[in-house]
Amino acid sequence: MNIEYKETLEIEPEKLDALWNAIGWKSRGPKKWREVLSKSTYMFTAWDGDNLIGTGRILEDGIMCMFYDIGVDPEYQSQGVGSKILSALINHVKDKNYASIGLFAWEENPANMSFYEKFGFEKSSGMELKKYMKPE
Repeated sequence: MNIEYKETLEIEPEKLDALWNAIGWKSRGPKKWREVLSKSTYMFTAWDGDNLIGTGRILEDGIMCMFYDIGVDPEYQSQGVGSKILSALINHVKDKNYASIGLFAWEENPANMSFYEKFGFEKSSGMELKKYMKPE
């Protein structure tokens, strides 16, 4: 196994959906992926040959930033891929003096929470305006 890492926002939507399916997340489809990627400011990816095996992306507005879509194919988890991705995301923003650097993590997944805490993320309160949200 020879894992290659790339900073790129140019990814075929089908590869992203294939990774999402492997993780167990809902596919977004080509149109939604093109929109997501066009609005993202940074993306770090992991590849095994031509197979996308991990991603993490960032949205930045100059004052705040959010990390999104941090995921690794289950066949490659616990091999340092997620750590490499999250480290790259952090390195991309750590010196930009943002007022807020955040991500969404579900407390129902304790391994997920402890993974992010290893990198210095701390729990904070948050809310969502669900009545205007549409499911992906």
